Amino acid sequence: MGLWLSLPLILLFFTLSAKGETITVCPECKIKSIKKAIDLAKDGDTILIKKGVYKEGNILIKKSIKLIGENYPVIDGEKKYEVITVKANNVVIKGLVIQNSGKSDIEDLAGVKFFRTKNCRIENCIIKNNFWGIYFAASKNGVIKNNIVDGPAKIEYLKSAFGQTIETNFGNGIHLWHCKNMLVEGNHIKEHRDGIYFEFVKNSTIINNVSEKNLRYGLHFMFSHKDNYINNVFRQNGAGVAVMYTKHVYMANNRFEYNWGASSYGILLKEIYDSYMFHNVFYKNTTGIFADNTNRTVIKENDFIENGWAVRIWANSQDNLFKHNNFIANTFNITTNSFQNPNKYEENYWSDYKGFDLNRDGIGDVPYRPVSLFGYFTENYPQSIILSRSFFIYLLDITERMFPMLIPSKLVDERPLMERYRW
Repeated sequence: MGLWLSLPLILLFFTLSAKGETITVCPECKIKSIKKAIDLAKDGDTILIKKGVYKEGNILIKKSIKLIGENYPVIDGEKKYEVITVKANNVVIKGLVIQNSGKSDIEDLAGVKFFRTKNCRIENCIIKNNFWGIYFAASKNGVIKNNIVDGPAKIEYLKSAFGQTIETNFGNGIHLWHCKNMLVEGNHIKEHRDGIYFEFVKNSTIINNVSEKNLRYGLHFMFSHKDNYINNVFRQNGAGVAVMYTKHVYMANNRFEYNWGASSYGILLKEIYDSYMFHNVFYKNTTGIFADNTNRTVIKENDFIENGWAVRIWANSQDNLFKHNNFIANTFNITTNSFQNPNKYEENYWSDYKGFDLNRDGIGDVPYRPVSLFGYFTENYPQSIILSRSFFIYLLDITERMFPMLIPSKLVDERPLMERYRW
């Protein structure tokens, strides 16, 4: 009984004793070097770095300390080194400009790399012109918050002899590998290979980020289960998002916009199971959703507006539900490469629906077939796209809708909405 009564006092003692000291670094200070300050620091200490430019090679942190910048001091890797490497738990990095890491074909040199860490945090930093931006490997309970991650892949991309972008010249903006319980929040990432990359990452959340103008994907998921991404914007990337070989992903309130290109899409779903897409907006993408072997996924209350293809869904995708989505002014609403329909389309709004509602219950009295004959041809014979908007194709589509023979007869919304679904 006495032990339980004294426990709060014991905890208070350890809290006070672990408060730590503050070591100040500046060009005019007694301690001018960040490395020197780290040598002097003990677990729990804070290193306050004042404004200036610090070129100290690779800065290695093996203590549980805080690295805090005042007025955004610059830590420069001089295009030779990994700028900061963290190999300790409970490290905080805040308020720094971290720039000009080295580049290697062998190592993933980063602006900041956390390796085998727990409870580390990087926030309010400017990470610019690094090979890889922020990199967490084999880590848990990390936070990446409110950073600007600006990569080197500008408009003047490096080109190969064939005029193609060489993706290996650039790493990812925020890269997580074999991590768990991570939070990526409020960051602005641009001009890297992939904006955000998750591989073998579980039980983590990506929220309120903007990922734009990246060479490949705004967000790339691989083998990452039970994760959430919410309220993000993926804009003008090579492709918006790729979610691959993954289960139990919750995707809500995101915007996928202006992801244009010959093989671009708002989101690629490949080998996805038991996931949920809710309240997302797909605006002006070449393809809104491209589903390849996507199964038991609910796609509900999303907007597909002015895309080339709103949804391209292959025959190996089964038992998915499309409900209460709005399909507005897309060139093609749904295309598929099969005559079968192993998915369910129910009570969606289709802006080109020509049916009527005699009983005024808000549901069309005539079923809607979202796959056009031309859409079916383009999915199976891509070269036929050159006939788009021709009078001949218009006549074919009208004939097929009256006497369906070639398009999937079972792919139908039996209860189309007469008005846009308001979510």
